[in-house]
Amino acid sequence: MNPDTSLVGKKIRQIREAMGLSRPKFAELLQVPPTTLKNYELGYREVGGAFLVALSQHPELHKYTLWLLADTTVPEAGQVSPES
Repeated sequence: MNPDTSLVGKKIRQIREAMGLSRPKFAELLQVPPTTLKNYELGYREVGGAFLVALSQHPELHKYTLWLLADTTVPEAGQVSPES
């Protein structure tokens, strides 16, 4: 398991849980199969670029993009972490 793959998957799970969504509901929101999301979250599969683009462009999820990709936040620009 690639540590980077695992970290991104864990962050995706943190975002999903912060939104209070089940894995199937979050997968539906991003138009991916629930098993794909599960594989991402558990680090079994590398997160694809198309998924990251879909997440970053989604109106409800855009605010987590900088934290997800760069592990930083800029609250004044609307970029937060799930803990915010």
